[in-house]
Amino acid sequence: MSDDASSFESASVAAVLAQRSREDRRALLDELVAMLAEVIPGVQVERALLRRHVKAIRLPVGGFIYELKRHADDTFEAKRQQEVRGVVIRGDPMEIDAFLAELGLALDVELKRTERGRDALREWLK
Repeated sequence: MSDDASSFESASVAAVLAQRSREDRRALLDELVAMLAEVIPGVQVERALLRRHVKAIRLPVGGFIYELKRHADDTFEAKRQQEVRGVVIRGDPMEIDAFLAELGLALDVELKRTERGRDALREWLK
């Protein structure tokens, strides 16, 4: 196994999200959208009208919907909703760090499950 392949296999989306959220939270939504919009079915993105930056992203992953919104003052609102047969039965607001950790773990599983997801993850981690 090459060093590149082994580093990919040991890479954690949760760790990368945590690191990047500490570096620049404003760029985080844009990065998530760039990586996930083509890979995860059902991703919904809300953009600002004037500057077209990402205001919110909604990701259905593993029976949950993860929603992250950026407000005008660059604060974030994060929540996880449990979905059963297309109906949200429970919603929980979360602290941003806990949200990113949980979302990262869910994305690890989801992205490594498909070849297209592994390719997207590999490209994002570069």
